[in-house]
Amino acid sequence: MQKKILFVAMQMSTHTVRWINQISNQGWDVHLFPVNSLPVHPELRDVTIHQPWFLVRPRLILKSLIRNPRMLFSGLARLEGSLHPNKLPVEAIYPLPAIARMVPYLNGFRTVSLGASDATAPLAYGPKVLARLIRKLKPDLIHSLEFQHCGYCVLGAKEIIGSGFPKWLATNWGSDIYYYRQFDEHRLRISQLLRNADYYSCECARDVGLAKELGFSGKVMPVMPNTGGLDMDLVKNLRDIHHTSKRKIIMVKGYQHFAGRALTALDAVERCAADLAGYQVLVFSASPEVYGRVDELRDFVGLNIRILPHSSHDFILRMFSRARVYLGISVSDAISTSMLEAMAMGAFPIQTDTSCCVEWIEDGKSGFSIPAGDSVLIADRLRRALTDDELVDGASAINRATVKSRLDQAALKQQAIRFYEEIFQGYAP
Repeated sequence: MQKKILFVAMQMSTHTVRWINQISNQGWDVHLFPVNSLPVHPELRDVTIHQPWFLVRPRLILKSLIRNPRMLFSGLARLEGSLHPNKLPVEAIYPLPAIARMVPYLNGFRTVSLGASDATAPLAYGPKVLARLIRKLKPDLIHSLEFQHCGYCVLGAKEIIGSGFPKWLATNWGSDIYYYRQFDEHRLRISQLLRNADYYSCECARDVGLAKELGFSGKVMPVMPNTGGLDMDLVKNLRDIHHTSKRKIIMVKGYQHFAGRALTALDAVERCAADLAGYQVLVFSASPEVYGRVDELRDFVGLNIRILPHSSHDFILRMFSRARVYLGISVSDAISTSMLEAMAMGAFPIQTDTSCCVEWIEDGKSGFSIPAGDSVLIADRLRRALTDDELVDGASAINRATVKSRLDQAALKQQAIRFYEEIFQGYAP
């Protein structure tokens, strides 16, 4: 009998897409419960998307439509594009843009938050609706990708349903445990989640230990990158075009938020201004707070620096293949996907020790592991990477072997498939 997997995941995330697409054509019946009303990523394949109904107040909706009739039609015109191209959802679909405009008129529509989290979600995507779907769908396995938005929702649904709840695989993304465990309310909820999950997966050995400390006693799945791997033929074709020590681009990760510290990275870049003559600094995935600082470095410090617009994954890989150095600064992370991609493309990685970078690089040899808040030390490491050709070329050779053995897309796909084969083996729900 065909096994049924229900993912609770961020439907717009490339991480979600890259994971699910590894296993969505393996003969399992794959479903997805989204976490908000954003469109589904267009590259997601062979998945049934479930969208919840909203309870609305007809009188208020009618008044709204009389005032602005185009509101509804603009949403309906985009309905087709909001659906998954390969399968129709089982649950009812509403026109996403129209519903977004009707938010003030929805019956009982509000947001709920937990502690210091940014994890807010409409009730329509909350545990009650998920519990209803679980009762109707009867999945053999629920797999939550991420804790604060997705895992908490599954935990709430389990608390509603009680006994007879399906098996549950909880995957830890990025900062889900490492960062949020420092907040009391989150720590309690994380512990409850881990005590209720049957299986746990993550991409850092560090996070296995943290999960056990917080109460997980189930089956730990093999540690592997949450986004799958890379096409090794593509990697070889791109990285071999430019020798690392001959490259003149510096790639800087531009996140400035609860975990990202791009402004600290740019402080370090400014300290290395004299060593950056002839180089171009490219800031990717830039937060709004970063734009002004980049303008300042360009206009008043004289650096050749600019922000890359939102770009495709392939384009970023090509930029990494032209980069001498990758610089990523954050106060919390798991395995930075961008660091792995930069390593694969031959760029010398400089990454904060608040991630699991030491599980992939040897500090001072194949990259630098540095503290998040010390721009002077970060600048020193960046300066060494800019001036030591032997260091960056040697690291490139080491990282080439690491990537080949640990980041091969074909091998990681098989490992991901084995996750579910192992869970389903001998399991009768």
